[in-house]
Amino acid sequence: MNSIKLNNKYVYHAFPNLCNEISIKQPWIISTGSLTLDLSDVSFIDPFGMISIIGVCRHLHNVYGISSHIVLPTGDSGIYMERAGFTSIQEQDSFIEVSKKRILSFKSLFVDNTNNNVGVLKFFCSEKDIAKINQEVDVWMMHNSFSEDDRNNILTFISEMVQNVVQHSDTPQRGVLCIQSYVKRNGEAFLSWAIGDSGIGIRQSLIDAGLENMSKLNDSSAIKEVVSNGISRFQDDVTRGNGLSKLYKAAKEKRTTLYIHSHSGIYGWDISHNMHKQLEMDIPLISGTNITFYVSQR
Repeated sequence: MNSIKLNNKYVYHAFPNLCNEISIKQPWIISTGSLTLDLSDVSFIDPFGMISIIGVCRHLHNVYGISSHIVLPTGDSGIYMERAGFTSIQEQDSFIEVSKKRILSFKSLFVDNTNNNVGVLKFFCSEKDIAKINQEVDVWMMHNSFSEDDRNNILTFISEMVQNVVQHSDTPQRGVLCIQSYVKRNGEAFLSWAIGDSGIGIRQSLIDAGLENMSKLNDSSAIKEVVSNGISRFQDDVTRGNGLSKLYKAAKEKRTTLYIHSHSGIYGWDISHNMHKQLEMDIPLISGTNITFYVSQR
């Protein structure tokens, strides 16, 4: 009862189901002091998928002292996770053990692995730690004919999100970032990036900054206030604290995905099956903040 098996694609929209399963099995997980996440049948995982799994394991360790065991996928997504550095996570987080079964490659992913740092998990405690990956992302976007505005905006967004983690999250472990480039079957290039921490969350960060009215809101409503109305801990400085709000507007205008998880709330935009819909939901608590954003050439 302390084992959870994930199947098919594990991407952002599968995250609430994982949170619900952990909530249901929490008494057995706590009583045994361990959790096994079996990803052996996962056929695809994106940057948010990897970062959210790390976030779940960190939450269980920080709150309950739980150790986690992750079984990597047996297909190409297992190769991808190994390349991303998942098998070395125990060096970073000693309470996470990672094992792999025999990997059978079946060439199902359209991942661009031409850059050394793109697609690799980056643990950081300062902006300097992710300078190299930002440089490679800029080169990749330029090579794939993204506009200068798109390039500048993405790098600005990443830098501000890293600042938020380093300066305001009070995360007990280092922040983690992953950016992956893909090429669709039609030749269109797109970028998926995700960033996560195990800190106090968006709502509590605003309360700590003196925005006491945030205490009346739940986590999803607090995220909505930040992205929709530009609420920030830097209300008197228009040059700071606008990253998530700008990212939200860009996702709406470009009809792309922005998925923001913080503690027990989720908010953002989702595009799937050619439909663009707004997301707002409450989930069982997983402490910290995890954000993913997709940008394509369109």
